[in-house]
Amino acid sequence: MVKKLQNPKDFDIPIEVSRITDTLEKAGFEAYLVGGCVRDLLLGVPPKDWDVTTNATPEQIISLFPKTFYENTFGTVGVVNEEKETPKNLGIIEVTPFRLETRYLDNRHPDSVAFSTKIEDDLLRRDFTINALAFNESKGQLVDLYKGQDDLERGIIRAVGDPEQRFKEDALRILRAVRFSSQLGFMINNETEKALLLHVKLLKNISKERIRDEFIKILESKSPMIGLSLAQRLGMLEFICPDLEKGIGVKQNQAHAFEVWEHLLRTVQCAADKNFSLEIRTAALFHDIAKPHTKRYDNQKKLITFYGHDVIGSKIAKKL
Repeated sequence: MVKKLQNPKDFDIPIEVSRITDTLEKAGFEAYLVGGCVRDLLLGVPPKDWDVTTNATPEQIISLFPKTFYENTFGTVGVVNEEKETPKNLGIIEVTPFRLETRYLDNRHPDSVAFSTKIEDDLLRRDFTINALAFNESKGQLVDLYKGQDDLERGIIRAVGDPEQRFKEDALRILRAVRFSSQLGFMINNETEKALLLHVKLLKNISKERIRDEFIKILESKSPMIGLSLAQRLGMLEFICPDLEKGIGVKQNQAHAFEVWEHLLRTVQCAADKNFSLEIRTAALFHDIAKPHTKRYDNQKKLITFYGHDVIGSKIAKKL
């Protein structure tokens, strides 16, 4: 189904964000909202995070605002909004200079970063077309160089430019593709999926903390069953939770209609449908994770048993 996108003229941008872009422009700099917040605005979804990009350098950004922090090598300055009534997600707005990036030898971080004066350079380094969008509020101008709006309307996740290059630059994008599919209900473009399959093993170079964060976002989405099924089909589960795959093809006794893997997927999806917490969703996904380890056949009772799967499962879950 083709989605109807919001008109940029109808974007509801908080004053805490507008104040920052106005300040940059009054000082003679360009300022755009960029990335996921623009995507969400077009979809009519309230953004959780707001990001601003500009042709100002970090030092110039810092000089324009009363309270900031700058503790990274990528140019991102956190601009602090201290008003008491400021919502939590607007307390800190990240402002980053337009950037150019070199090679990614570790498949995660660029070897070096250079600041640019062109928004085009900044959008080129983005992961997917639906995130390579920038919006200038004062001009009402939406910058879309890679047909991100078309992909949003059609529900497609497509890499910017050469998908192989995008995934070799940052292998976490492989898992992010699945996460966006789970969150948005989008399909992954064929060429993007082929490149993903070709480079999925690069996930071994990504920290467990980063993988955990994406995994949690899949669990918190409306369709964790879709995300986890896709992750399994594309060979990602060995880097997330290899014990889950052991449940594929493991039949259960008469009390269960599905094999262990599908039973776990349906259980976590039920928790999502009821809008349960992350803790409950995680418990739903892991509650029978030890059944493949404990499966036996009771000749006397003529049925499959899984004695002790709860005890062993708690140990597996704790380790995970």
